[in-house]
Amino acid sequence: MTRTNVRLNGRGVAEGTAIGRAVVAVSDARQVRYRLAAGRVDRERQRLRAARVMTRTQLEDISTRVSRTVGQAQAAIFAAQLLMLDDPMLASRVDELIRTERINADWALERAIGELHEVFAREGDAWLRERIGDLADVGGRLQRNLRLGRDPLVSLVQELDGPLIVVADEVSPSIAAQLDWSKVRGLVCDVGSPTNHTVILVRSLGIPTVVGLGSATQVILPGQTIAIDGATGEVVVEPDQQALERWTLRAQLATAALRKLDEWRAVPAVTADGLRIRLDANLEIAEEVGRVIDVGAEGIGLYRSEFLLDRAPGAGGLHEDAQFETYRRLLEALAPRPVTIRTFDAGEERWERLTHGLAHRERFGLRGVRAALQHDDRFRVQMRALLRAAPFGQLRILLPFVTSVVEFRQARALIGDIGRGLPGVAAVPVGAMIEVPAAALTADRLAREADFLSVGTNDLIQYTLAIDRTDERLSGHYEPREPAVLRLLRMVAVAGRRASRDFSVCGEMAADPLLVALLVGLGYRAFSVTPAALPVVKRSLRAVDSRFAERCARQAVAADGAEGVHRLLAPIAEVMGRLVAGG
Repeated sequence: MTRTNVRLNGRGVAEGTAIGRAVVAVSDARQVRYRLAAGRVDRERQRLRAARVMTRTQLEDISTRVSRTVGQAQAAIFAAQLLMLDDPMLASRVDELIRTERINADWALERAIGELHEVFAREGDAWLRERIGDLADVGGRLQRNLRLGRDPLVSLVQELDGPLIVVADEVSPSIAAQLDWSKVRGLVCDVGSPTNHTVILVRSLGIPTVVGLGSATQVILPGQTIAIDGATGEVVVEPDQQALERWTLRAQLATAALRKLDEWRAVPAVTADGLRIRLDANLEIAEEVGRVIDVGAEGIGLYRSEFLLDRAPGAGGLHEDAQFETYRRLLEALAPRPVTIRTFDAGEERWERLTHGLAHRERFGLRGVRAALQHDDRFRVQMRALLRAAPFGQLRILLPFVTSVVEFRQARALIGDIGRGLPGVAAVPVGAMIEVPAAALTADRLAREADFLSVGTNDLIQYTLAIDRTDERLSGHYEPREPAVLRLLRMVAVAGRRASRDFSVCGEMAADPLLVALLVGLGYRAFSVTPAALPVVKRSLRAVDSRFAERCARQAVAADGAEGVHRLLAPIAEVMGRLVAGG
């Protein structure tokens, strides 16, 4: 008997309420589990048969090639794998599971392989135990052929009717960027953090998200109805009728609250004492540019162009003309408002995943400007596309992961060389992204070289505090209010003001109303935030007296720790609370 109202608690990282049927994906969404509608069973069985035929052809080709080049004895390994492919305990069992339990072929194959693995491991026969490696090889090949080069989760979502909730151990940005979010209404992950790249993406799309549940993929079964609250981190599995009605009302109230924020769309962003603030929007998916306009943003302060890599079907999606079309549409849609496009901030693993299908997690190393200077071909292609698109709007180019003046000069000189090879292209403002302490500490020098400065607080915080922001074990140590971080932020603001350069904050810190108040006190007058947060930040600024914020900031940089800063901000939080309560 299925239990109802099973409650799980995680960390809410993207506000909103969602109700839908669970799609369970594990191993970074490579193993997808779902229950089939009756009409899909035969099609799923056909998919399995096609994968077996393809696997057979591949194994026969390999066996022939090995026999010819190495010897028949070695080719016998693959002959054994062909026999395993036809073994009723594998092929017939997978088909049986699809028919009787109405589960997708990927899940059925995973189950059958697991059962065979137990049999082989349990038997005393050494020969059988040695077949475990062959089983893994055959099973892996079958799984790959089931997907036919497509991501299984993305493909499945396209075929299913919504609303759906994706329940995963972890979802990479490349998969998230390809999902149909008109069907997927929410995301639940075993791991994750508020500044994880996938979370940044779904938050910008307004998708309720809960992370850090630890074992949601083990507790929640495919096809179960679940309700999630992206603010509180609450997840309810199989809510009964009464609970479902409460959750539905909760979702309606949340929608009404969002509509109430719509009235702030056309209102200028100013503090309580009349200080004008510029609010731009961050963007990850170019097709979502309409959201930027809908929330009343004054421009795009950060377009994360590396999401083009995640959505590209292989390296072909990086062709110059394809990039040019994306950038041109963005600039035309926002004209005459400025559009700041950050050049590819992709580490080695992201490029390898794009070309070889490897893991997406990135290490320190070749990122941002460093990658641009070592991979001139990729950088040149992107620069040509950007500069060709420049006449269609107000383009600003932002160079990420700048660590020194020398690096910035080299990259800017390269941009100049590329521009001279494109007739009729005017000069485009080029800015430096301040994401590492080295850049913040030399912000005065960078401000003389760059046309503008943009602070990426997500990376600046993690590099300053020596914390991997994607490691949920350290999430409690990722603290924007640490005085060390605030001192670096103040240094950038002072440098930008003295050099008469435009300077802003585009990291997730700017989406927190209370931290925006602190940033105003540190001297910032321009922010770029996720579209969903923009009306909230705009309303909250009305509770901020800039002179009081400046006094708080002066004390904050001299505080002993984050808790002391939190106490300093308490009076501002109280005023914001009254403003929200009063509507």
